Amino acid sequence: MVVKTRQSESPFSSGRMLDEDKISKALDMATRLGADYAEIRLVSETTNTASLKDGKLERAIPGQEVGVTMRILADGAWGVHSTSDIESITGQIESTFRLAKAVAARRSPSQNMVELAEVPIIEDEIHWKSAKDVRDTDLDQIIEMMLAVDNEAKDDEKIVSTATGWSDEHIHTELITSEGMNRTWSFQRSLINGMVTARDGDEVVSYRMRHGGEGGLEVIEACDLGEMGRNAKISALRLLSAERAPSGRMPLVADRDLTGVYIHEALGHPCEADLVAAGDSCLEGRLGETIGSEICTVVDDPTMRGGYGCYPIDDEGVDTRPKNLIVNGVLTEYLNHRETAHRFGIEPNGGARAQDGLHHPLVRMSNTVIQGGTHRDLDELIEDIDFGVYACGSRGGQVDTGRGSFQFAAQEAWIIENGSLSRPVKDVSVSGMTLEILKDVNGLTKDARLAAPGFCGKGQTVPVGDGGPLMRIREALVG
Repeated sequence: MVVKTRQSESPFSSGRMLDEDKISKALDMATRLGADYAEIRLVSETTNTASLKDGKLERAIPGQEVGVTMRILADGAWGVHSTSDIESITGQIESTFRLAKAVAARRSPSQNMVELAEVPIIEDEIHWKSAKDVRDTDLDQIIEMMLAVDNEAKDDEKIVSTATGWSDEHIHTELITSEGMNRTWSFQRSLINGMVTARDGDEVVSYRMRHGGEGGLEVIEACDLGEMGRNAKISALRLLSAERAPSGRMPLVADRDLTGVYIHEALGHPCEADLVAAGDSCLEGRLGETIGSEICTVVDDPTMRGGYGCYPIDDEGVDTRPKNLIVNGVLTEYLNHRETAHRFGIEPNGGARAQDGLHHPLVRMSNTVIQGGTHRDLDELIEDIDFGVYACGSRGGQVDTGRGSFQFAAQEAWIIENGSLSRPVKDVSVSGMTLEILKDVNGLTKDARLAAPGFCGKGQTVPVGDGGPLMRIREALVG
């Protein structure tokens, strides 16, 4: 193992919260008891959340949460203890060690022992500095920015309700391990979102909007909030008079929001190595195989500054890097953490993420993007489509990673007729088999970038980014 010592990217720390000497002695005790590995990870989150309902302040909650988790590996099994009482954690070494031994004793013959891939041992501090620290943002500023969205979103008699939300967070993490890892890192995220509801007689529709990313107040200031509200209003009103979507198999063009949701749900989840190891992925055993069109290259990149899913170091202390999931249609890499990296004999690639300091790390995505292609714009993508659908915005998606099936819904859509957009439609959903659709991707615009930020649930909830170019699929099941 290699020991590295590095200086902070920029001084942005609020000071160490763990007593390094006390923690090191406790971890040494775990090793003397017979542990193969032990770690203590602390996460401190300083947060602000606020919401408006129809322009009136509904809630405003500043928060400070601290959680610390100890993991001890013994006899190929984990013992885990989590608490919000920092001072008490070192007193739980023996009980957590016994827990690991008890779990190991109950392991069935079919279960694999937990072993960890080696990683560089680093002692450093990395702090991603925001241009405008979110902790300096006062409630009046937050309300003013939410109202900038709300005032434009409700400016029509058919808009019956608006809801606007805000959240920001400063995340400070410390990790100390029995191997000598001692890392501290911090960064910030900011998010503004809203929902517009319109009504015309018995017809009621809603349209949601979201903007955010890694960084402080500058992230929100970079958005034209009035335009964000106006666009949501226009879309909601358009949906009121839109006809129902057609159903059947047809060409589909997805905007970057839906492209991102598809890549996240249909490809990203099956690429998570813990699901592969559990036999719950359609991509098991397929590294090196062609699984998609040669124009498809997909990257999961936690180093993409500004993306809502980025982070400087993963929650096992591993440096982050871009992960090339697909290169020209070939599956080249799984997302992994140290446990799954050892299982598959591959290099750890910084995919361990925990929801907070009270959860243990799982294999998770970060910012997942399909790279751009050769088409100039939407007009060029649709010019040779006789009849199809152009779908925009995401109402969510889901995937059966084992079967390789997926389903996602669009916020709004247009019929494509004779190479042009003709009329708006609503209630569009798209479903299919991951590997079939990947091979049917036959057009991508040059401009690929992150779309709206989101959240991913997998027992734990973490912020993610996804996106890409506009994407054309030869044939998809719409309905």
